[in-house]
Amino acid sequence: MMVDFANRPLTSQKNRREQQSFRHFYAKYRDLILFNKNIIFAAVFAIITDSIVVQYAAQGISNNVLVSIFSIITGTGVYLAAFAGLFYIDNRKKYFDTVTGKRDSNKFRQDAKKIVTALGVSEVVYMVGKFTSIYLLLQSNVAPPYQVAILSTLLAGVFSTVTANLMIKAQKLL
Repeated sequence: MMVDFANRPLTSQKNRREQQSFRHFYAKYRDLILFNKNIIFAAVFAIITDSIVVQYAAQGISNNVLVSIFSIITGTGVYLAAFAGLFYIDNRKKYFDTVTGKRDSNKFRQDAKKIVTALGVSEVVYMVGKFTSIYLLLQSNVAPPYQVAILSTLLAGVFSTVTANLMIKAQKLL
């Protein structure tokens, strides 16, 4: 039996068009996709590290304000450091001078300032959004506290990520 490749089924042609469409979408938004991937991974690293630090700090320190301060410092520090490292890994070719073959430190510093600014603003949005939403949801007594915490974290995370994306676009970084 001979296979006629000229008369392939329509589904195969449709699949190819979808694959091409996906590739085109990915090529167009690659930098933004990688940026958001880095936000998610950095947040996961920060959550894990923060939970460990808070657990040990709470066992050794009875002052909850100090534990909260350690938590904020650890979470923010790990998040920014992890994000910067992941961003650099994804974009390291962008920071090499093609003529000399050396690292372009000035361009990296300029982009790093823009990133820290964008992430700093988004962190403020996150903290304000989380505090406000957790307070209002707890006051309204609509759900158990653990559900309120999860919901407020997700809401604040969405607002924070949108803010970071808008700041990056406004600064023409990606």
